[in-house]
Amino acid sequence: MIFNTWLFGLFAVVLFALYSRVRSLWLRNAFLMAAGIIFYIASVPIYILLVLSLALITWLCASALVRMPTESRPARKLVLTLGIVANVGVLGFFKYGKLFGTTLGLCHSGCGGVFANLVVPLAISFFTFEFIHFLVDVYYGKIEKFKTVEFWVFALFFPTMVAGPIKRFQNFAPQLRRFAHVHSLQTAAGVYRVLLGLAKKSIIADSMTPMTQPLLTPGAPYGTADYWIGALAYSVKIYFDFTGYSDIAIGLAELLGFRIVENFDRPYWARNISNFWQRWHISLSSWIRDYLFIPLGGSRRKLGRVLFNLTIVMAIAGLWHGASWHFVVWGLFQGAGLAIHRAYSLIVPKDILARLGSSPALNYVSIAVTFVFVTLGWVLFASPSLAAAATVYRHLLPIAP
Repeated sequence: MIFNTWLFGLFAVVLFALYSRVRSLWLRNAFLMAAGIIFYIASVPIYILLVLSLALITWLCASALVRMPTESRPARKLVLTLGIVANVGVLGFFKYGKLFGTTLGLCHSGCGGVFANLVVPLAISFFTFEFIHFLVDVYYGKIEKFKTVEFWVFALFFPTMVAGPIKRFQNFAPQLRRFAHVHSLQTAAGVYRVLLGLAKKSIIADSMTPMTQPLLTPGAPYGTADYWIGALAYSVKIYFDFTGYSDIAIGLAELLGFRIVENFDRPYWARNISNFWQRWHISLSSWIRDYLFIPLGGSRRKLGRVLFNLTIVMAIAGLWHGASWHFVVWGLFQGAGLAIHRAYSLIVPKDILARLGSSPALNYVSIAVTFVFVTLGWVLFASPSLAAAATVYRHLLPIAP
């Protein structure tokens, strides 16, 4: 179910009318679980069984980890591995099966029929990342104990299903342990945030779509100016589209009495690509840092290994966004930018960096350069294929081959 539809509007009106009558903690939690199931069934009904099954596997593994003594490291690691493999396996099969099957030539031998008409389950990338976070944090003792109902509300919380933000259990669960009526100011804030998100998505983002056509269907009718306008329009579109969905999710959570993390912090005002990723899709960036980059060694390894890790984790982030090689190359592009900036930050003396950072003029130049870099990256993100992206780059950049 998509937020900016009449079906969701009807669902929300009925939901909040009933929710306002809830008077107990257990009933509220049961209501939220039921709402999540109904929300998901409205998309592709059969896949609710997949979501519930994967959540059940995650809960069973996490429950086993909580009960097992910390000294049983091999057994605990086996349980953690089983839980992660189940989540990654489901994500890989449904989202990437056709991509890898086609790339390896397997689809010619019969797998094409399996994947050709396979519908990717709604929000599969988001809930698998939340489940992996939950398992890893239970394994390392960051979540020492949890109630079953808390996990299931966390897993089925519908406001964050469509496009995040990616929740952390430690921030979400304490809000389930107290019951308080949503006061009028909270309701007003939630309604404002939902309306703001709808305006961003339906008025601003959607109005940019016609101007982005050169990126989607590159060809003879377009000139260099058309491609640059298309690239800039896509930068506007993706920002307002994504922040719009995040605003709606945050507003809906507010109306239910919950606070969830902000996902954007004026990313196009970033002064470098590292700062951009601290401001853009913050819940995903922090997940990548905590569950991919740091386990690979973080910043503690030698410079070459750190730069390699940055590039690899961003390639994975690109693949997470979409099952196509142009998303992987987009991730590599971002990773290369992060690696270059990290090397620059370590090689240039700190006193010189401080002097450069204190110049207002240079700060504006840095913001502009970062924005252009990000915009050029969006070409890969928006294009239907690598060949289409190459066509766009040949028109955008005179030096492109």
